[in-house]
Amino acid sequence: MNIKTLCLAVLSLGKASGYDIGKRLEEPFGHFVDVARSGVYPVLKILEEEGLVQFENIEQTALPNKKIYELTCKGRGFLKAELEVLPPTHKIRSQFMLLVFFAEMLSQKRLETIFKERIEEMECFLQEEPYWQKMVEGNKGQEFLLEYVQAKAIFEKEFLEKNSGKLMDSLSTEVMEQEFENSYE
Repeated sequence: MNIKTLCLAVLSLGKASGYDIGKRLEEPFGHFVDVARSGVYPVLKILEEEGLVQFENIEQTALPNKKIYELTCKGRGFLKAELEVLPPTHKIRSQFMLLVFFAEMLSQKRLETIFKERIEEMECFLQEEPYWQKMVEGNKGQEFLLEYVQAKAIFEKEFLEKNSGKLMDSLSTEVMEQEFENSYE
């Protein structure tokens, strides 16, 4: 999804300033796609020129005026059309997974830390469930997605707790065997 469509998606949730749109692109949309906040303001200008958004200038004391953007009917139609043809690809970009991919190159301590931090991250997300429930309440698609993500987080946490030790044990055995073999060369 491109930044133009993402900005429209954010505005479909309600009016927002450029700053607020940038923040929403990080949370919650940052969970779905990588996007740079720096592209928001130029895209908003284009969207306004195309009649997909409109804005209201809000005067502020001792600060520059603030523009509050909202989706137009044309913008909502454009967003719906984009969503209808957007392929449902699922890409995972995870530094955690990259590090585990190269587990053989990491120290035992580093690997333990990586697993511990990932498990803590899942626990933190799961503890925030009441907050997320309030955020998505009343939106069936978002409620479904939250349940889906929670189920994945529970499974990932349990899988890591059960299996990370097995990986570390097998790696420490391999390292000891290699060190033993290398000592005789």
